[in-house]
Amino acid sequence: MKKLIIFLAITTFFACNKSNDVVDCFYISASLQLSVFNSNNEDLLNPENPNYLDTGSTRLFYVVNGEKEGIHNANATHPKNFYVFKHENEYRIAVFLNHTDTSDKPITYIEWNNSDTDTIEVVYDRNSCGVIQQIIWLNGEQIWEIRGNTIDPYFKLIK
Repeated sequence: MKKLIIFLAITTFFACNKSNDVVDCFYISASLQLSVFNSNNEDLLNPENPNYLDTGSTRLFYVVNGEKEGIHNANATHPKNFYVFKHENEYRIAVFLNHTDTSDKPITYIEWNNSDTDTIEVVYDRNSCGVIQQIIWLNGEQIWEIRGNTIDPYFKLIK
C-alpha cells in the first residue's frame, strides 16, 4: 500500500501541466532614444532653435507581415508611439519600436517629414516572459547592442 501511495504521488506530480500555469511576468523592451543635431551641433529637437525640427508632422510606421502600417493609438499616452523630452542639456525623442512583427528584424520607419525618413531594425529575444531588444540598427548601421550594455538604447543622430 505504501508503494502505491508513493507511485500515485509521483504520478500526480509529473502529471501537472505547466502550460496551464499562469505566467506572472511579461516585459517589453522595445524603445530607442535619439537626440537629433545638425552638422553645426544645433539641437534640432529644441523648440527654441530657429532650425527646429517640428515633430508635429513626424509619423511612425511599422512593417507588419510585409505591409507598412501607420501608427496611431488614440487611447495611448503617446498616440504616435513617440514623445520628445528634455534630457540634461538636450532634447531627445523616445521612439517605441515595432515589436509586434515576428520577422528576424522588425522594421520601424520614422518619417520626419515628406522628404526625410530613417529606418530602424531590431533583433529581439522573445520568450515566455517578454520581448527584449538585443541589437538595433539605424539606416543599416548597428548603433546599439545589449551584450554587456548597462545603458538604455540611445544614439545621437546627425541630420
